[in-house]
Amino acid sequence: MVLAILYCPLVRAEEQLPPPITVVAGFLQLSPEQVAALLTIMQTRDAALQPIAAKLHANQEALGKLVESPDANPAAVGRLLLDIRAAQKQAETIARDAGAAFERNLTPEQRDRLQFVRQAAQIEPVIPAFRAVGLLP
Repeated sequence: MVLAILYCPLVRAEEQLPPPITVVAGFLQLSPEQVAALLTIMQTRDAALQPIAAKLHANQEALGKLVESPDANPAAVGRLLLDIRAAQKQAETIARDAGAAFERNLTPEQRDRLQFVRQAAQIEPVIPAFRAVGLLP
């Protein structure tokens, strides 16, 4: 009875999670504390990425308008391209750091499972070809 009472809040908490989080938590067998850490890391990452994404969008629009204008200033185009690339690198760093922060919360077995998924993601693009030739169901 005590276990049932303790288990119910965990079930309700998991039901409120977005499906991708639920799948990741289940596959990696995350503890409730690890799920909470993942959510915090994701929120922090998204908050850091939001202004960068807005700046990227604005710069890409400005670049598009500038390139289409008949008297495009090459220096301005170059500056925008450099700004866009710098923002992309900044976003990549934030995403990579968030992934590393999450990975530090994992047990060795969970890290192995994560590595398995990363390896599977690398071969995912070739799976349709293997299916097409009948080598996979």
